[in-house]
Amino acid sequence: MADSARTPAPGQNAGMKSPAPAFNRRLVLRRAPALAVALACAMLAPWHALAAGGSPAARAEAPKVTVRSASLPARGLFDGDRLTAAAMARLDALAAEAGDLDVEVVFVAPTGPWRLDGLGSDERQLTPARLQAVRDHLARRGVDARRIYVEDRVDPKAAEPRLDVEFVGRPATQ
Repeated sequence: MADSARTPAPGQNAGMKSPAPAFNRRLVLRRAPALAVALACAMLAPWHALAAGGSPAARAEAPKVTVRSASLPARGLFDGDRLTAAAMARLDALAAEAGDLDVEVVFVAPTGPWRLDGLGSDERQLTPARLQAVRDHLARRGVDARRIYVEDRVDPKAAEPRLDVEFVGRPATQ
């Protein structure tokens, strides 16, 4: 009888931790290309140094990866499907700041509660044309278009939508 008093009711777990959150396949698949590129760059860098005649000691002194980033608020970022002059100036400043880097990858990550339904044309509407405008602008500033990746971090619980841009690279050799 004492054992039946300790048996949890149906739907209750018997002092066990709640199960882990469900695996989100879409989220992982969206980030997979960007993560694969970053991992490949990190893995191939030591081999490239050895192939160029570098020793393991020289490889240990290899420059560290540096990140230059900016977070742009959605308000005033786009005029239709084009970047505003203020947004272009901010992206230009970030590209100039990253000018001392040998850029390996650039992440463009919309964060916060962007609207993705395709209805309306306000500043919170995120469309492929708007993301392409950001990519095109960075490419015009000298960033290789093959190194620009869009990573989706849309979160409806966040307060304000923002566009995060990150330049990842190593200090350029003169």
